[in-house]
Amino acid sequence: MIRTALGGGPTDGPAYRPEFIRPGADPGLDRLNVLLTQGAVVRDTLHGQLVELVKSLHPEKVFTRVELHEAAIAHLEGTDPILYGVWVYFPWSHRLVHILDEVEFALVRTDRNRNKITREEQAILAGKKVGVVGLSVGQSVSLTLALERSFGEIRLADFDTLELSNLNRIRSGIHEMGIPKVVNTAREIAELDPFLQVTIFPDGLTKENMDRFFTEGGKLDLLIEECDSVDIKILARQKAKALRIPVVMDMSDRGCLDVERFDLEPERPLMHGWIDHLDLEAAGRPMTNEQKIPYMLPIVGTDTLSTRMKASMIEMGETVSTWPQLASAVALGGAITADVHRRILLSQFTASGRWYIDLESLISSNRKLVPEQARPTPVEEFDPTTIVNGKSRELGPAVHPMSRELAEELARAAALAPSAGNAQPWRFVLAEGRFFLFHDTVRSRSHWDPDHLMSHIALGASLENIRLVARSRGIALSIEQSAGSLTDPLIAVIEAGPAIAPSPEALEPWIARRCTNRKVVDRVPFPEPDIEMLRKAVSNVPGCGLRIITDQEDLKRLAELCSRSEKVRLLDPTGHREFFEHEVRWTEEEAKRTGDGLDLATMEMTEGQLAALRIASDPAAMRLVDDWRGGRALQRFSRKGIVHASAVAVVTTKGRALGDRLQGGSAGQRLWMEANRLGWSVHPISAPIFLSHAAPLLSDLAEHHRSELAAVEHELAGFFPGPESPLFMLRLSPAGEPSVRSLRLPLHRLFSVYESITV
Repeated sequence: MIRTALGGGPTDGPAYRPEFIRPGADPGLDRLNVLLTQGAVVRDTLHGQLVELVKSLHPEKVFTRVELHEAAIAHLEGTDPILYGVWVYFPWSHRLVHILDEVEFALVRTDRNRNKITREEQAILAGKKVGVVGLSVGQSVSLTLALERSFGEIRLADFDTLELSNLNRIRSGIHEMGIPKVVNTAREIAELDPFLQVTIFPDGLTKENMDRFFTEGGKLDLLIEECDSVDIKILARQKAKALRIPVVMDMSDRGCLDVERFDLEPERPLMHGWIDHLDLEAAGRPMTNEQKIPYMLPIVGTDTLSTRMKASMIEMGETVSTWPQLASAVALGGAITADVHRRILLSQFTASGRWYIDLESLISSNRKLVPEQARPTPVEEFDPTTIVNGKSRELGPAVHPMSRELAEELARAAALAPSAGNAQPWRFVLAEGRFFLFHDTVRSRSHWDPDHLMSHIALGASLENIRLVARSRGIALSIEQSAGSLTDPLIAVIEAGPAIAPSPEALEPWIARRCTNRKVVDRVPFPEPDIEMLRKAVSNVPGCGLRIITDQEDLKRLAELCSRSEKVRLLDPTGHREFFEHEVRWTEEEAKRTGDGLDLATMEMTEGQLAALRIASDPAAMRLVDDWRGGRALQRFSRKGIVHASAVAVVTTKGRALGDRLQGGSAGQRLWMEANRLGWSVHPISAPIFLSHAAPLLSDLAEHHRSELAAVEHELAGFFPGPESPLFMLRLSPAGEPSVRSLRLPLHRLFSVYESITV
């Protein structure tokens, strides 16, 4: 019975225009009687409206209640009250309402506008035509305009129907669900003021109906654009510009309002010139979500979004289903837009631009919601002079003094080794014929490297480059590696020996060609002969082993561990600041100027990933994400590349003493170059190793992050049941050449020659 009564869909028709019945003229009285016999719900407050009319017409006079009553009756001039004014029938609600006719109705309904809006201004506004595209914020705007009677005609465009999730911000009843938004808004306007002219476009604004929307029945005086479609946002502005129609847009975030005065500035670029660099013709063609991003980012202004909006965007697709909007923001947007709309049409406001009515900033307790992290105290540049002097006195004169030419060649090769974050944590000194390799503890200072594990691996790789160059040149080297503590900055003292027969190294030419490639491509099977070649490359380094992982399920597990680690790295406040403020190079100019760090271009990100990274760079937004225990979306940055990898190669060592680290770095460098030589692209993915190693040493690490990294370490250990532990991991894929290579510091910043030693 219930199913039969409900039927297959909404029982409401698309009616949105009321019916006007004037009983004083045929066939008005008959129609009124028909509706009354059909049980129309009658609302007749005409006498009260007449009382208000009398007061509006005579604001200078003070009436008694009796005098008002008599004046209202006198205003009828003997006309039967039933026949006075107009009866308005709303077919969607079966209501029949008796009101004053248009002129008197408008006078009374706008009486309280006086004189914030004068009668002369009200008359000007009554002749204006406004178009509204998109009816979430647009509904709030439309109803506010109707309340103020700031137009004579309004054209509404939206293709969507009202759904339950819309009712967090659209003022409507649950009985209206399933009705087109344009119909719902048109009905609301009619119930406020049935004399306002409303035209609906239930297909939304399209290329096909754009001319009608903008010009049919007279050109629009103003466009309010609140739609979600990138193509329509651009096409609507192009049309508005061609017709010299001003455009207003509210962003429903931070009270952001955007105005483009194409009426006053016909040559003004769309969106203030922020999208001039894009192919605007392409915006009118079908695009994927990824292709839309370059168009959307300048429009929404990712750098100026509210903290909670940024944090919510990071959570989209994980704990948040779509772009969030609040009723308070939508209501504020309706108010701001209606105010600016009115002032534009009354020639009281002429500017173009973007403004913010940010309530959280304007009305605050002056308490920082997100405490600023203390920045590290600036330190002086690393100076190895004292150590060099002391060691030189201890060793005495070199038996075979190294030439400056050879020292520079070794330093140049050593400086091409990989390092975490491209920190380049080395310093080279030629003194008394000896070559000194130092750990530059200033350059390598890192929250996630408290005991220098990452730096020592990089220094081990630089030592391997030195060995390869020397053997290829026929130079015997005596390398005294440090046996000191992990904090000792002196890593090795190298002396040249007598000349020997050159021993060409297959890997030596790859010192300069070795590179990181973060591109993600489809996996291909990893050949067994290549596995053997990689094992052979690593086997030359004592104490090191190699594990090659190619199983798809194992790669998925590794991807999860890496992505969980990277999430912690981005959510930890100190790690976040270190990565975004000190490690990332956001522009090509910055990368060239610094010569270190991670050039954004080397990350091989899609437009969507770049947008997410920029949003994630806001520490306040990330603090919220962390407070919500969210951030799974951050794992997408690294997960996909590992799942699609052909293999993951892991260098293992028996321990993590300084010698193990240096040997592991040497093995990692040989592995990397051999993989490149075999045609494989390489991307280091050691975050699970490095972060889980660092976690117990960090006193300020949040407990939930510490627990997460402990779990990662435990699960990673499952891949290595033997006595050896993982030290360094690489993702291997057939991705070809990278788009951009990381830069290096100039040699003069890294290499010094001490001409004489102070005794």
